[in-house]
Amino acid sequence: MSADPVTMMIISSAVQIGGAYRDIQDSKIQSEIEQEEYELKIKAANLEGLTKENDRNREAKDTKKNNLAILSGSNIDDNSVSFLNIQKEVDKKAQKDITTIRLNVGAKMSEYSLASAKAKVARKNEQFGGWVSIVNSGIETKAKIDKYKKPPKTG
Repeated sequence: MSADPVTMMIISSAVQIGGAYRDIQDSKIQSEIEQEEYELKIKAANLEGLTKENDRNREAKDTKKNNLAILSGSNIDDNSVSFLNIQKEVDKKAQKDITTIRLNVGAKMSEYSLASAKAKVARKNEQFGGWVSIVNSGIETKAKIDKYKKPPKTG
């Protein structure tokens, strides 16, 4: 059992269009998944940075407490310039480290944000290409059908 050529052209075109449409839908779903992954990576980087920052603050606080404990066992006054300078240096070092942590976290979050935007644009281009393919298949099929149905010109 065979179908006429026009029916076969329509079926072939419908299959191509269906495949392209499925690819577009898959691309949309994949794009949503990728965007969620990047959002999670950004949140994780932010959390990691906050954790490191809190750890560094705790370390500085513990160091200052230890310095006070050592001081209490000595005959040095806790208002001495030397001791106050040591405590101040602990704070300076902690602030420097925290600034570095924030800078690194910001860079990582920026990197993820740019990668997210890049992936989104790539998926949009992919989807646009799918729509172009669908339109092209329709136009080609129509042209083939018109050519097949028109009787040949005799001169």
